[in-house]
Amino acid sequence: MSSVRHHVSEDLLWDYHRGALPPGLRLTVATHLELCPHCRAEAGVFDAVGGALLDEIEGVELSDSALDLALARIERPGDPATSVAKPQHAFLAGFDLPDTLNAARIANRYWAAPGVWMAPIHVDDAPRGSKTFLMHVRAGMTMPEHTHRGPEVTLVLKGRFSDVYGDYSKGDIAVCSDEHCHSPAILDEDCLCLVWQQAAIVPKTWLGKLLQPFARI
Repeated sequence: MSSVRHHVSEDLLWDYHRGALPPGLRLTVATHLELCPHCRAEAGVFDAVGGALLDEIEGVELSDSALDLALARIERPGDPATSVAKPQHAFLAGFDLPDTLNAARIANRYWAAPGVWMAPIHVDDAPRGSKTFLMHVRAGMTMPEHTHRGPEVTLVLKGRFSDVYGDYSKGDIAVCSDEHCHSPAILDEDCLCLVWQQAAIVPKTWLGKLLQPFARI
């Protein structure tokens, strides 16, 4: 039985199904689906509905170049969940990463603060200002209070954190908007998260403002 309690919304899942999410968010949702049987089942419903609709559409004659176009699409890098796995960095040794992240282009980590490291993830065609990264925080730490300039989606890969909106464990996904203000606290073990941001955070404390240039988020 899955222990995941915080799931992807139906709207977000539908946008994922129809290919409408920006690349970093698509990677985050794909990784959540790998960890969450409930949301995989929900995604299967969209697949079934889409297949039924296709069955109802009258067929049309293909152009002479249709095969060439299809082959070209197959050769291009596609969904991160189907990409070929790459060797992990040494700092990721010991982490049981989902296949979606084993196939991702994860850069070298950097230290954002004592006890906190981050590793950017390179995604093609990412909108300007958005960021996708791994974030690892030592147990017992509390992140400085902050708000957001746009949506932020965080997926827990290891450990637990808590804020005013709930407790989040492995597989749980937390979605914040510019209306959310929080100060996540890392609980009884080190926490590794996958994070997608549309824009930079807005620190509410002097410590957060001091650390932001080092964190680069």
